[in-house]
Amino acid sequence: MDMKKHRTLLILLGLFVILILIFLSLSSYEGQGDENAGEESQISVLDLESLSALSYTDHSAGTTMSFTKDGDTWYVSNDRDIPLTQSYIETMEDTFCSLSATREISDPDALSDYGLDSPAYTIELTDQDGTLTTVTIGDSAGEDYYLAVNGQEDTLYTVESSVVSSMQYDLDTMVAKDDIPSIGSGNLVQADITENGTTTIYSSDNDEQTETISTIAGGYGAMSLTELASYHADAEELASFGLDEDSRITVKLTYNESSEEESDEDPLTFTLYIGNTTDDDTRYVQVQDSDLVYLVSSGILNNLLGGSEE
Repeated sequence: MDMKKHRTLLILLGLFVILILIFLSLSSYEGQGDENAGEESQISVLDLESLSALSYTDHSAGTTMSFTKDGDTWYVSNDRDIPLTQSYIETMEDTFCSLSATREISDPDALSDYGLDSPAYTIELTDQDGTLTTVTIGDSAGEDYYLAVNGQEDTLYTVESSVVSSMQYDLDTMVAKDDIPSIGSGNLVQADITENGTTTIYSSDNDEQTETISTIAGGYGAMSLTELASYHADAEELASFGLDEDSRITVKLTYNESSEEESDEDPLTFTLYIGNTTDDDTRYVQVQDSDLVYLVSSGILNNLLGGSEE
């Protein structure tokens, strides 16, 4: 009787060990399956080393922007003098050179079912060998978008929304704006404002001008050089903006880089030109030695001019 119990116990123990081994084996297999699924969640669509040209059309807005790369620098194709912030176009290049999909549709319906017969976006990519690849993006698919390559109808893809968002910048946003120094009432030393050949000087050392200096610093601090009127105005255009030498108001600000009262550093200067007022109650503004012309609120510029103008 004891032998039978002992034998039964050994059999049960053996079965238990076998069940544990089976469980561990299945867990390992499922883990590998999950890992492989993670690897397959991104499907390679394009693998280009680098581009020599890129253009994209937003069909809903009716706009096309084209860029050409010379060496490592991107330019607007039809106007190389426009200064570009390189990071925007580099992000687009990286996105499309290593384009990945979240899903491959190997037996798709008609292109019209995906919005690809009249796509929202058309992107043309030219690699360093001159080979052209055309990408079209159609309707949204939940959080993703439908995409086709070179007009192929037998294989379509869905891609993440980040592919679309990499293109959603207008040229004004992509232009490299002028850097302007940080100037406030604490480090503004003097403001020289010249109009019609007459210069008015406001000094932080003059106790009677403290309020005016504060107003000028406040106007400068509120000024944003973001809205562009011209990327590189010629002499005729500058004259029409009231920014030619005979018409413009010149604002030269002398400031300390540090706001500390005791500083051995020599003061620095920053010069702006202010032109005509537009129908939208903005005025043309140009930074000295820059080709860019901006539009800034007249009210803000009134403060920059010491609050002296109506």
